[in-house]
Amino acid sequence: MNLSEIAQLPKSESVYIFENEKNPFEELYLKLRRKEKRLYSDEEVKLLPFASSLNPHKKEWDYRAKSFIRFKDYLKQFNEQLNILDLGCGNGWFSGELSKTFNHNFYCLDINFYELRQAARLFSGENIKYIYGDLFKMEIAKNSFDLIVLNSSVQYFESLNSLVKELIYTLKLEGEIHIIDSPFYEEEDLQSAKERTTSYYNSLGFPEMSAFYFHHTYKSLNDFNYQILYDPRSLKNRLLSLAFKSDSPFPWIKIKR
Repeated sequence: MNLSEIAQLPKSESVYIFENEKNPFEELYLKLRRKEKRLYSDEEVKLLPFASSLNPHKKEWDYRAKSFIRFKDYLKQFNEQLNILDLGCGNGWFSGELSKTFNHNFYCLDINFYELRQAARLFSGENIKYIYGDLFKMEIAKNSFDLIVLNSSVQYFESLNSLVKELIYTLKLEGEIHIIDSPFYEEEDLQSAKERTTSYYNSLGFPEMSAFYFHHTYKSLNDFNYQILYDPRSLKNRLLSLAFKSDSPFPWIKIKR
């Protein structure tokens, strides 16, 4: 599927529909989001990533706001109009906010129709499209995207290797993949992280959600041409975190062909 064909897909509530069948993950994920109080009102989503003081996840959003500002500054280096895939876009705040500043083409893909409808309602525009579909089923054409962003979403893909290979196929020659605000682990920390995840979902009454949450390691990046643009493990960032406790604990990773 090339990008022009996306505009020919049927639409429902301003969302392009590729996927006709519900993904088994979708309903479970929405129930969990409600339990976690992460399904926000339109008014709250419009503020993101600069969450209101009433947001129960205000501290987390303060971290994410810094990640957003870093990426927004990074985008300023590109003078030409880009095709950008926002993979796992959720309620659309990330591309929605960027589209207010940049005249790039944003393709926002998710299997969460509830939040895609909210995104289309709040962040509409000629250069932004919301698509309900599974990346691996869409067979997106080679050389489609200049940038692909996974903003707090890579943990919902089981195989980092399979995912990145699929994304690289759709990238232009000088294209880039950016992974933001998702945990990566050292090998020795992997088992304890998995145990924490299981315990967390059990405590919320969603033990089955553990089967849809995946833990990726820094070592797994070695198969790719990658660079860490923000590394919370660096001495500088660890000292700043200790002093101010105000920046993301998660890396910003760039992958190229």
